[in-house]
Amino acid sequence: MIRAIYFKNGTIVTERNALKIEQDYNNKNNKLDLVWIDIHLENHEITHQETNLLSETFHFHEMSIEDCLFPQYYPKIEEFENYVFGAIHGIQLKPNYYQDFEDSIYELNFFVGKGFLVTVHTEELFFLETLLEKAKARPQVEMKSLENLLYNVFNKVVSSYEFTLEKIDDKMESLEDEVLEDPETENMEDILDTKKVVFAMRKIAESQQASYVYFTRANNNLIAREYLVYFRGIYTQCARMNQAIIMRSQMIVSLIEVYMSSVTVKLTEVMKFLTVIATIVMPVLIVSGYYGMNVIFPEYSFFGQKGSWFFAIGIMLVTIIVMLIYFKKKKWF
Repeated sequence: MIRAIYFKNGTIVTERNALKIEQDYNNKNNKLDLVWIDIHLENHEITHQETNLLSETFHFHEMSIEDCLFPQYYPKIEEFENYVFGAIHGIQLKPNYYQDFEDSIYELNFFVGKGFLVTVHTEELFFLETLLEKAKARPQVEMKSLENLLYNVFNKVVSSYEFTLEKIDDKMESLEDEVLEDPETENMEDILDTKKVVFAMRKIAESQQASYVYFTRANNNLIAREYLVYFRGIYTQCARMNQAIIMRSQMIVSLIEVYMSSVTVKLTEVMKFLTVIATIVMPVLIVSGYYGMNVIFPEYSFFGQKGSWFFAIGIMLVTIIVMLIYFKKKKWF
């Protein structure tokens, strides 16, 4: 699916027909100041019209077009004679992203040259739709320059990491409270799922800086010098995200240690309780074992058969009470 927006003789035009876009772009009588074309490759398939637009109209290299068809989830920047091809990655969270986080990672391919930007992706990206709608509503602001348009796209991609980190922080705070209050097996499963998400983010985020650093160079032919500071900001934001992800991975390890410590404390409390119970019951077993022998005890001559029963029960109760007082004094329970 093709969507295009561009200035034609000073007027903003939106177009979905590839042939019409090609005609306007090749027409020497039209003055196209800035062209943005967004191509959504549905089902990882490219149509004949989309192929002609990329290869015949803009003369993009076939290897660059092939990279769009088969995302590698590894960032790259390739410089050609009339354009620069790049691949960057962001995160668009899906409902069950904790279980299948890899499905939330998308690759955005772009071709950028003098006066044009072509974005290609295999997934529906909602932030691009938002940027397109803003460009139609406020073209003088959103489409005032190639640098401004490219910066807005990059900023949305990098900001997706911040949004994901906020979700992770909320989840980790909740897990920490649950672990400290009453650790359960489900908590460990959630911690491991969070660890998987953080490590997946770290795997793609660490290498993203290589793509953005190209647009911070002073000898760049695409970016005007006064706009370099904006792309340095993108690069700095990406570096900050990398540090934040590394910090979250360390926090996950600490959270696992907290969980194990909480489980150990909980187990210790249970063992202490069982030990106290066993110790309290021990005199009962000893006395009952003693009077359970099939012999005549001397106590029978003093208390009689019925009185001996009360005597044995009394010994048990006194022993239990004494032990409870002793345990309480030692603060063992």
